Amino acid sequence: MHKQFKIVDLFAGAGGFSLGFTFQGQNILAAVEKDKWASETYKFNHPNTKLIEDDIRNISNTEICEIIGSKGCDIIIGGPPCQGFSLAGPPKDPKDPRNSLFVDFANWVEILQPNIFIMENVKGLLSRRNHEGKKVIDIIINTFRNIGYFPVVWKLNAVNYGVPQFRERIFIIGTKTPNILEEPKYTNFPNLIANELGKKSYISVGEAILDLPKLNAGEGNDEILYSGCPFTEYQKWAHDSDSLIFNHQAMKHTKRIIKRFEQISEGGSIADVESEFCVNKRNGNGEKSTSVYHMNNRRLSITRPSFTVPASFYSTFIHPIENRNITAREAARLQSFPDSYRFFGKRTVISSKLLHKTNKTDDDHLSQYNQIGNAVPPLLAKAIAGQVLSYLDSISTGKNDEVKNTKDYK
Repeated sequence: MHKQFKIVDLFAGAGGFSLGFTFQGQNILAAVEKDKWASETYKFNHPNTKLIEDDIRNISNTEICEIIGSKGCDIIIGGPPCQGFSLAGPPKDPKDPRNSLFVDFANWVEILQPNIFIMENVKGLLSRRNHEGKKVIDIIINTFRNIGYFPVVWKLNAVNYGVPQFRERIFIIGTKTPNILEEPKYTNFPNLIANELGKKSYISVGEAILDLPKLNAGEGNDEILYSGCPFTEYQKWAHDSDSLIFNHQAMKHTKRIIKRFEQISEGGSIADVESEFCVNKRNGNGEKSTSVYHMNNRRLSITRPSFTVPASFYSTFIHPIENRNITAREAARLQSFPDSYRFFGKRTVISSKLLHKTNKTDDDHLSQYNQIGNAVPPLLAKAIAGQVLSYLDSISTGKNDEVKNTKDYK
């Protein structure tokens, strides 16, 4: 059992990072999240945490000290919004203001002086440059070095830590001493390696979600009875004794879309369907689009982990057996949230730009799907937390078994 440490979660979102630390027996002192619906989710699932629902840029240095108190904190965690650094989609604007939000994260670190901080971001951060051509990762590393920390970069794949999903992310870990923490040891491996080593294998989509209530398109509800029976260790872990399931509601689909889904086999995508079932051009009066979107309408495989669950996954994945998109609950399982973790807000929303154009700004918040796709998978966070907490325990006992004495972060 680890000692209790004071932890602050910035850009907390729905609380996946925080949940990983609670899995290790920790309590989260405070969290900051500006989005209304994500804050509602966080508050429901972390009722004992002091949640500040505000833009981090609006919080003054004096207010930071007042929020945390005179005893400060031991650990700061968080994931500044990563859209400006992401490799997904079209090339990003190097002047995107979201690229500089790590500065606000660093400001909290400088003021509160925790023993360690952990900042999560997308793998694309490693190759991005700012508008002056400087590597963003070098800018971030130097920012933390200038305030007295020794950063190390971990590139981790969630599938190696019991999450049923291939999901690579980087974590920048900063300590006050020139020691580099070792990455957490893998707990799960590809089948062949797992069999040779006598270790646990990757968790597949089927092992993760196939006990959940069966739904056709348009069926389900935000709160329904769990009528299944867990038949894998992961399912038993995900579903507790409560008979209710939250956020398990399937999207409505037209007959044409369902016909399209019927043509897509496991691991396939919309690129495999007959032309008559392809996507229509927007405002094209039924004319078929000539664009091929390999990343859309991908049917998950029962026997393999999921592809990466993105923030806007509502049309990305097809259930491995049923002819519909996956539900928020199924996606939450693929992200390693237990069934007791409830998400609030609307399931999906149109783009922020369209919401403003149609005067629907009351819905300009993170939907359930956004919250789930943005989250740090809790089981990955648990592995990171275990490694970091062991390091902090070692400081108090004078042991440093999990670190290397070097200043080189790369």
